[in-house]
Amino acid sequence: MTKRDEGYFSAKDGTRLFWRSAVPDAAPKAWVGVVHGYGDHSGRYLWVIDQLVAAGFGVMAFDYRGHGKADGRRADVLVWDDYLGDLSLFYGKLETAAAGLPIVLLAHSHGALMATHFVANGKPPSLKALVLSAPFYKLAFEPPALKLFGARLIKGLMPGLHLSNELKVEDLSRDPAWQKSSAEDPIYLHVTTPRWFFACADAQARLAGKGAAITLPLIVVAGTGDRIASMPAARAFFDTVASTDKTWKDYSDFRHEVLCELEKERPMADIVAWISAHL
Repeated sequence: MTKRDEGYFSAKDGTRLFWRSAVPDAAPKAWVGVVHGYGDHSGRYLWVIDQLVAAGFGVMAFDYRGHGKADGRRADVLVWDDYLGDLSLFYGKLETAAAGLPIVLLAHSHGALMATHFVANGKPPSLKALVLSAPFYKLAFEPPALKLFGARLIKGLMPGLHLSNELKVEDLSRDPAWQKSSAEDPIYLHVTTPRWFFACADAQARLAGKGAAITLPLIVVAGTGDRIASMPAARAFFDTVASTDKTWKDYSDFRHEVLCELEKERPMADIVAWISAHL
């Protein structure tokens, strides 16, 4: 029977963050840390967690500031690198749980942007591989110029103002059940702030040249129908990654949430097999 646990830990500035874990009956062969996307939370990854546990991995996921069960103003961040601080502290908890076993990070979208910076800034020795789902290195569409101009004005006056992110649940997945779940989830966020938007854009720009610092095994799973994150931009960065062991996997017509799609079993099986081959 899977052993589950959850709790809270504090960020460097005292913000309360949330974690959850799941461990198989037998001793795990490795640990996987799950990093959710923007507006997202770890509770939306329960199926993914269960698949990893069934494959013999211990799993820990967390909600970073402003998301899910964590504290912090919803959908906002004062400084984007606060997310990296949250991830670093989470990784420390994951490392303690792993107790010397290999660790893999599985990160989605905005979480993948965080994980990419985290690894490029200096990979912990215990981290053996990186799995990225639909990395958010650039929007898949160009926001209207007038809207961008307005956002810049608002940023100067009310940087934390909640605005609709204007994303449709149909952009997340082709699965009607998942669309319904996303629309009804009380802690899934449908808003953004000008401060986050421009801070995130800056973090994306700061990725330039960082591919050379990433040398660990890497797999990216991407949907050809992603309407949110630009997969051409993600592929362009992927091509700069210095690792000699890197894999790009496309899934035809899949939208942004590759692991919450129709036929999600396919990429999940590919990820489990890839992780197992890299331990």
